[in-house]
Amino acid sequence: MQDILNKDIPLGGLFSIIYRSRNIYLNNSMNTTGLSQGQVFALITLSKENNITQDRIAELFYLDKGTVARAVRKLEDSGYICRTQDPDNRRAHRLSLTEKGGKILPYIKEIANKWDKDVCKGFSPEDLDKFNSLLRTICERSLLSAMEVPGYGDRL
Repeated sequence: MQDILNKDIPLGGLFSIIYRSRNIYLNNSMNTTGLSQGQVFALITLSKENNITQDRIAELFYLDKGTVARAVRKLEDSGYICRTQDPDNRRAHRLSLTEKGGKILPYIKEIANKWDKDVCKGFSPEDLDKFNSLLRTICERSLLSAMEVPGYGDRL
């Protein structure tokens, strides 16, 4: 494989490049759906855990509530999800997939899985398991590090 990256890019820079290039890939691949990568996390989460609150999605992805609210609004306006008032908490809303949302999911998962396969091409299953384990450790340590900084909770 051609070496196109500067060897001096720090770990955070590498994660940023991966994140941005995946977003570009997803956005370009989904341009006919009216969806963007910013809504994918909510759709896939609802496919696994339907009838949950926006706050729960924010917790799962360590996102601020405003980010989730914008994604949910776009998904609802596009008819992919519906929002109903939580009977136990009148201020909260439960989210669920609509028929349209359920129909688009296989296509979105196919796109996301293709990206995963493309970027992991040539790695053995053992290498991928080890990489996943290391990445989870980095992710957990990153979150713990961020939580030590004053004001961390203000972002959620």
